[in-house]
Amino acid sequence: MEGEKVMKHKKTDEAVSEIFGTILLLGITVSLFSVICAVVLSYPFSPSSPSTNLVGMVEEDYLLIEHRGGKALDLGTKVSLTIGDNMSEIITVEAYLNNESKEDSRWGIGEWFVYQDSNITGKKVGIAVVDVESDSVILIETFQGNEV
Repeated sequence: MEGEKVMKHKKTDEAVSEIFGTILLLGITVSLFSVICAVVLSYPFSPSSPSTNLVGMVEEDYLLIEHRGGKALDLGTKVSLTIGDNMSEIITVEAYLNNESKEDSRWGIGEWFVYQDSNITGKKVGIAVVDVESDSVILIETFQGNEV
């Protein structure tokens, strides 16, 4: 009889060991999944650059950029100008739109950015338009004199 008690007790130990092992593996899996989710979901995602159609041109003393479609841009959109070989300045769109265009606080379809400078005539002019919301470059163009 003593042999039978030992055998029954031994089978119970094996069953507890298998359950404990399964729970341990399940706990490790859940913990690892939680850590991976926390790392991935806490990573900052920047907004994508807006889909906008801008067309630039130089006419006499004027640098013109027309918004021809796509997402309306913030008035804080930056324009970097290079005239000749010198970095001229970085300006915001708001200062170079007419008052009617500023009413909705956005640079939208059909609105013109107009920059006048007598130094533009006959010189190489480079522009870069940067959307401040997504921190991305929307337009990069270089004009030679009055040619596009």
